[in-house]
Amino acid sequence: MQSIAVPFVLYQLTHSTTWLGLGAFMAFFPALCVGPLAGSLSDRYDRKIILLWSQSVMMVVAFGLWWIWISGWASPGVILVILGFSSIASGINIAAWQSFVPQLVAPTDMLPAVRVNSMQFVASRAFGPALAGWILAEYGAGTAFFLNACSFLLVIVALLIIRPRSVVRDRDFGTVREHFREALRYIKARPALSVPIMVIVVISFFGSSVIQLVPALSEGTFGVGKTQYGLLIATFGIGAILGSIFVALRADHYLRSRVALVGIFIYGTGEILLGATSIYVVGLIGMIVMGWAYVLLATALNTSIQSRVDEVHRGRVISIYLMGLLAGVPLGALAQGLLASWIGLDPTVVLAGLALLVWGVVAIFRFDSLRSLDESLEIETGTAPDLIVGTPPSIASLD
Repeated sequence: MQSIAVPFVLYQLTHSTTWLGLGAFMAFFPALCVGPLAGSLSDRYDRKIILLWSQSVMMVVAFGLWWIWISGWASPGVILVILGFSSIASGINIAAWQSFVPQLVAPTDMLPAVRVNSMQFVASRAFGPALAGWILAEYGAGTAFFLNACSFLLVIVALLIIRPRSVVRDRDFGTVREHFREALRYIKARPALSVPIMVIVVISFFGSSVIQLVPALSEGTFGVGKTQYGLLIATFGIGAILGSIFVALRADHYLRSRVALVGIFIYGTGEILLGATSIYVVGLIGMIVMGWAYVLLATALNTSIQSRVDEVHRGRVISIYLMGLLAGVPLGALAQGLLASWIGLDPTVVLAGLALLVWGVVAIFRFDSLRSLDESLEIETGTAPDLIVGTPPSIASLD
């Protein structure tokens, strides 16, 4: 809800795509900067404790955003500062969260758990924006900010109830820089880790960043209001849910590399469709296509990372992967926001989609059609590799 309400109020205050880009930058870039620290903490300390602290800080900041708005003190600059604090806490939180997921199930059930985690994430991408659009239209941004802040209480209670299984931790305490460099060497030696990181940077820069510009598309291109804006964002999540159903039913039959490549081309096509039309319904279709493609990509890349990394390095590797995502969105939104102010928003979105299609062709010839995504950790121990997006062959029947 906050991710919908903040760009909306920024655009209402400024009517500037550049400010939308700056908002996305402040929402993501500080989290990128704390990535090395976040990964190191996740590998050294109890991830549940880290999550409780980070969620508490995020809750306080969210209530601060609500209070600033209802008090009438909100300005674009103040909102950006608050987003910066929220992003720092989020950067610590997200690395620990994604590393925490495998602790909630037995090791043999890790990949299905990663898949379910991806599915619940994209479901929230549908429900949250739709709810935010309705609340913005009926009650205003203050209510959206307040409900977002209250939602952290539910997460904190859930964390207090959860009893995760214990895992091996890295007790070789060096500096954060040394810890981070060791993880970089670990990734560099394994294409199954480095390639997903490279792909998520490209997708975030040319694909996910476009979502931050949707408020300007809603008002400037489609000429719609708050509710339709929320629906436009929600259709991305609806497409992702449809993609999740496909992943749940059919992913076991396809290589991760193939799913990722198809996702790149579908995402680029949906983006071009979104930017090339002024018809709202066609824009909805473009967002659905993009959402479908995103979940294909996210599932293929996440399972490649989670199945390839050992427990000692999990927090840092996940953190570096997320740093790629967190770098691509703000930098892409900032660049595209500036470009849109020069050549127009619609041509900018179309160019971003074309860039994805071109990169997909490059991946086929330069990176062997992303085949390294099909490797798994078992290759190092001499057992059969997991070549599918979803569950390993030994537990595929459980689905």
